[in-house]
Amino acid sequence: MSFRRFIVLLSGLIFTVSAPAFAQNKSTFIVVVQNYKEFPPYSEYKQNKYGGFNREILDLFAKSRGYRFQYKAFPVKRLFHEFVNGVGDLKYPDNPNWARHIKKDAKIKYSDPVVEYVDGVMVHPENKGRKVSELKKLGLVAGWTPIPYLEQIKSGQIKLFENNSYSGLLKQVMLGRIDGAYSNVSTSRYYLRNTIKKSDGLVFDPSLPHVRHQRVLSSINQPQLIEEFNRFLKTNALEIDRLKAKYQVEDGIK
Repeated sequence: MSFRRFIVLLSGLIFTVSAPAFAQNKSTFIVVVQNYKEFPPYSEYKQNKYGGFNREILDLFAKSRGYRFQYKAFPVKRLFHEFVNGVGDLKYPDNPNWARHIKKDAKIKYSDPVVEYVDGVMVHPENKGRKVSELKKLGLVAGWTPIPYLEQIKSGQIKLFENNSYSGLLKQVMLGRIDGAYSNVSTSRYYLRNTIKKSDGLVFDPSLPHVRHQRVLSSINQPQLIEEFNRFLKTNALEIDRLKAKYQVEDGIK
C-alpha cells in the first residue's frame, strides 16, 4: 500500500470515529412549546416569538450550560403528536398525566417539578362550596380536558361549553351563563386582576374536584438534558424563586 493511500484511509477512519462524538456534543436544541398568544402568567407567543416565565427559566438554564434553545410552537391539539413523532429535543411544559393516550408508547424522561399548578373550577363567590351535583354548565378553554369531570360529562349531568378566550370564558361565569369555568387557577386570577379588572369577580372553589400537579420539562431523545436541568433547579433555586415571584406563576394555589 502506498503512503498516500494509507493517509487517505487513516483520514477516513478518523472521520468515522469522531463523527458520532461530534453529534453528541451539539449545543443547539429545539424546545416544543404551546402557541397560545397569551397564557399568563406562564407564556406568550406573539409575532412568532415565545416569551414569559417559561422562556426566561429555560433560557437561564441554556445560558448556564452554554446551550442555545430554539422554540418551535404548535397548537395544543397538535403539540403532543409532534413531540412523540420526533419533533424537538425538549418539551415544556409537560406532565406525565397529560395526553397519556398519545404518549403511551413513547419513552419520555421527565424532570423534577418546576412549578406547581392547580386546574379547578372558578365560580361566583356566593356559589363557592356548592355540591358537584349543582354544577350543570361547565366552561373551559378550547382544547382542554376537564379530567375530574369526565364521568359527569359522559352521564349528561354536566354540559360543556368551550371558549377560545380565557377572559371570555371567565366573563361567561360572571354573567351567569355558565356555572363555572374549569381552568388554571393562576391564569384565571391573572385575567381577573389585569384584563377584566375585577380581581374578586370569581374565586377558585377547592371543594369541587380539581387537579393539583406540577409543570415539568421532558425529553425523548435527549435524556441527559433532563439530568442537567434537575441539577440546575437545585443549584439555582433562589433565582428560580425570584422568577416565580416576578410572574406570580403559583398565585392563588398555596
